[in-house]
Amino acid sequence: MKVTVLASLVAACVLALVAGFQVLLAFAKPYGSAAWGGVHRVLPVRLRFASAASAVLLVLAAWIVLARTGIVGSPWQPATLRAGTWVCFGVLTLSTIGNLASKSVLERKLMFPIAFVCAVCFLVVAISAAAERT
Repeated sequence: MKVTVLASLVAACVLALVAGFQVLLAFAKPYGSAAWGGVHRVLPVRLRFASAASAVLLVLAAWIVLARTGIVGSPWQPATLRAGTWVCFGVLTLSTIGNLASKSVLERKLMFPIAFVCAVCFLVVAISAAAERT
């Protein structure tokens, strides 16, 4: 298995798990101390909507990285997938920094490494010319 394929599979699986976590938060499960700064055990309505939107974006990011390596099909051109992979890498890098700087211990100890691993996986896929399949 190629490194880029493995990186995309790892990233997609981790993002799917985090998307599931965001869905639980959107449905008012009491896991808020690990998200959104860790201020609320159960998220207020506005953050529940934000969690639902995050879940959708995380699934989209997972699909982009899988499409970039040819694991799933895509109607988009390879250049669009390449750009999407770089955008996702940038967002995940910012998420890594934000989780590391969080006042929430759970975000620093749990979400920081998750975001870091995903960012590294996206970087591996983004810089690889071998990821392109036409």
